[in-house]
Amino acid sequence: MSKIFVLFFLLFFFSSCGTKRQYFQPDNVELRLSYDSTLKSSIKFSSDNFLVLKNGEVFDENGLIQNFKLEKNFNIIKHDNEELVIADELGNLKILDQNSQELYSYKFKAAVLSVALSGDDLALVLADNTMVFANRSLGIKFSQTLTAAPAQDSRVASPLFLTNILVFPSLDGKLNILDLATLKITRSVIISNGEFFNNIIYLKIIQDKMIAASPNRVVVVDGNENFSLIEEIRSVLVSDENIFIFAKNGNIIKADFKLNKLLEKKFKFAVYNESDIFNEHLYVFEKTGYLIKSDLNLENVKVYKLSSAVDEDAFMRGGKFYYSNKILNLL
Repeated sequence: MSKIFVLFFLLFFFSSCGTKRQYFQPDNVELRLSYDSTLKSSIKFSSDNFLVLKNGEVFDENGLIQNFKLEKNFNIIKHDNEELVIADELGNLKILDQNSQELYSYKFKAAVLSVALSGDDLALVLADNTMVFANRSLGIKFSQTLTAAPAQDSRVASPLFLTNILVFPSLDGKLNILDLATLKITRSVIISNGEFFNNIIYLKIIQDKMIAASPNRVVVVDGNENFSLIEEIRSVLVSDENIFIFAKNGNIIKADFKLNKLLEKKFKFAVYNESDIFNEHLYVFEKTGYLIKSDLNLENVKVYKLSSAVDEDAFMRGGKFYYSNKILNLL
């Protein structure tokens, strides 16, 4: 019996060792692109909305945030109406003006993952899956801790302030509706109910439609109608008319706001890191160092090789692609 066990173990071991990861290999590659300018420092980290350099400088969709450097051990989580929100892993949160003068600070019971601002009001999602509604002068007005979410995507969507309600995207895959008059949760909409990685990674209002996404589902709420599309998702990009879904299997899906699939393009083994729409073209950075460019119908595709962009933290906004210590102007 022991010999049979050893034989099966060896077969499994060597078959596992023989399995190689497969990488994106485009059929046709344009000439290598050369960067247009350089950053003052290399990249420390990037998120969906910000790029942070090792020297503390921060870029958003409008480029460099002037006269601002990020404090050590803090992350930037919001830049809104000339106010910057930064937070650390200990629950400390600060709101600063454009000259880095402190306007507000508070220590929450867990790290702040996302925030929305409305005048003096704040809505926050904490790392222990707590929803918080607070006021800079009056303190915490509402707080509720939901089911623990031990495994989550690093991207956490910000809450949404609407006319009479506040929408909290929780880490356990729900949209929770807080009535601002009664300060009670009136409804919870399940976006994702998988065992792991359920948190909402995208939440926006576009053309009176609420669009939400988790790592495995996209949902559109349009009045009394709900539309849903199940897909293993790396990221979502929304234009004025369409939703682009970047799937983990290498597919790029173009859908309408009812989540009907209009077009689908397969890039075998592609792993998508960054994407943006600029000058009526879709730009996508594939993590092994390729920049994919197409029109918005996923046609006229061109693939460019980028030197020194492999597995790098990167950021693509406002017609510019930032990687390593370089800036590439999108074509």
